[in-house]
Amino acid sequence: MKVIILKSESGKVTADYLEEGDIGDVVRRTAEKALKEWNELTSDFIIMRDSQEAKLPLPLKPEIYEKTKNFLTGKDKTSAFLKLPIFIISFDNQWREENFQDRKVYVISYYLTEELKGDLTNYAAQVTSEEKEEEKEEGLEEDDLEE
Repeated sequence: MKVIILKSESGKVTADYLEEGDIGDVVRRTAEKALKEWNELTSDFIIMRDSQEAKLPLPLKPEIYEKTKNFLTGKDKTSAFLKLPIFIISFDNQWREENFQDRKVYVISYYLTEELKGDLTNYAAQVTSEEKEEEKEEGLEEDDLEE
């Protein structure tokens, strides 16, 4: 099965490629690659498993159904709903007070469609974006002002 690997740095996807094979093996190979880029003096090395919900329009083509049947969680009249596993390899990160910030990660999941690849690319960019922390802080300040 095709597996997509995205490298995200500072809010931008800097590399993306596909590999054929078992996702566990792809995660292990990518982790070996990330270990070579990791600075053990300044960063933690973490592999996390998460999931992403997605939907595909019905009817599913037979080849798409075969790829997705293990991830199907439901359907309605127009869409099939999926829960895809995502692996995040964080190898350049830091703690800022109570907040954890990823600066460089690999995001790995199954490649099914270009649309889902786009969603995953957005997710990967967001993981390393510093704006998410700033937006949260600004939102808190605005709430404080309103009270």
